[in-house]
Amino acid sequence: ADWTPEEVDALVHYLHRHCAERGDTGSFCQSTYANTADHIRPLLVSGKVKDHKNVSIKWGALKQTYNAIMTYRSKLGEHWDNERGANIGRALAAESWSKYVAVKVLSSG
Repeated sequence: ADWTPEEVDALVHYLHRHCAERGDTGSFCQSTYANTADHIRPLLVSGKVKDHKNVSIKWGALKQTYNAIMTYRSKLGEHWDNERGANIGRALAAESWSKYVAVKVLSSG
């Protein structure tokens, strides 16, 4: 499913407000994902209406991205902030990030 930035923002904020409903693994039950889908439905611009499965998949992808960033930042001592991300501008840093992401993708798949 295609997600607009507004839908992603609403998804994250909704799940944040309902964080008490999450299990030990950081995942939510199907009913919470269904309620999230209902919450973001008015934001649909085009394409398929998101259901609980789309929300669950998107939440998993967001968690995976967050975990990759936190691992990159903490284990490698690299910079990350919410304004500029990793601020990868130099060729060597960009290559380092690309290799890091490639390894993470291969080890997850």
